[in-house]
Amino acid sequence: MVNLVKTYTPRRLREKNRWLRSDGKPNFKDRLYSREPELGPLVRRDVPSINTLATVLRACELMSSHNTRLIAITSGKGGVIGVVTAMDIVDYLGGGSKHGLVSVSGFETIHEVLNLSIGKIMNENPILIDINTPLYRVLELMVNYGLGAVPVTKEDSYVGVLTELEIMKYLSVKYVGVPVHKVMSREVLSINSGASLEEAMWMMISLGVRRLPVIDDDQIKGMLTWKDIIDLVGTHKIYEVLRYGLLREFKSLRVSDVMSTNVDVVSPYADLGEVASAISRTATSSLLVVEGGVVVGIITERDVIYGLVVS
Repeated sequence: MVNLVKTYTPRRLREKNRWLRSDGKPNFKDRLYSREPELGPLVRRDVPSINTLATVLRACELMSSHNTRLIAITSGKGGVIGVVTAMDIVDYLGGGSKHGLVSVSGFETIHEVLNLSIGKIMNENPILIDINTPLYRVLELMVNYGLGAVPVTKEDSYVGVLTELEIMKYLSVKYVGVPVHKVMSREVLSINSGASLEEAMWMMISLGVRRLPVIDDDQIKGMLTWKDIIDLVGTHKIYEVLRYGLLREFKSLRVSDVMSTNVDVVSPYADLGEVASAISRTATSSLLVVEGGVVVGIITERDVIYGLVVS
C-alpha cells in the first residue's frame, strides 16, 4: 500500500481553540453533563462497512445512498481497521496528495480511477468510539481530532457511525438564546461557477473545507459540497456526463455542472434553535448567513453544537 499522508487540516480542527479553556479542555456547559445519554440511540446503524478490496466506486455508492461522509473498513471478524471519508475520495479524485496514486498507476479513464481498491486510500488506525463512551468524551475527541463523524464499536466489532448531525439533533432545543452571529464562521471561502471541478476539489483539500459557496459578482449561485461530488459518482451520473469517460473530462467539469442550486440562508440574528431545526429538516450540513443581500458568514452543524454546549 502506498502510504500517503493527509495534508489538509479541516476547518473544525483549525478553529478548535474556541472550544477550549486555558487548560486545553473543552469548556462544556453543565447541560451537556446533565443530559448524558447512552450513545445507542444516536448511532446510525444503517451505515454498512466494507472491506479493503471494495472499490472507490462502491464507497461512493454507499456514501451517496446512505448520506454519510464516512465509511468504516472492517476485517473479516468485524473489527474496524480503517475508515474512508468523503474528503479522502475528493483528495484522491484530484484534490490533493492522494491523487498521486492515479499518476503512479497510469490511470486515464474514470473507470480505472473508480475501480481502485479502497484499502489504498483509507485512513489506518482511526479514532474509534465504544458505544459505552460518555457523550462529553465523544465531543472532546471530535474537537481535539477535528472529526465530523466517528465509527462506533461494541466489544471491538463495528456497530455504526456517530455524526455531528445526530449529536446536534439530540442537543437542540426550540429556543437557545444564542444568535447565529455569535457562533458562525465569518471566513467564507467561495468559488466562481465557471471554475473547474479540479480547482474546486483542490480548494476543498488545501483549505480544509467540505463545502464552497458558489458566488458570481456577489450573487449566490449555489453551493458545492462533498456530497455533490460523491453523488455525481455514487449515483453513476458521472457516466452520463462524461462523453469519453476520461479522468481529464471529469476534472474539467465546471462547478456549475455539479453544484446544488438550492441554497438555504439564515439571518445573523436568528436563534440557534431555528438553525438546528432547519438543518435537521433539510438534511443540509450548513446555512449561509446573509444580511442585506450580502453573505456575511456560514454556520454548520459543528457551529450549532458549539453554541449549544459552550457559548
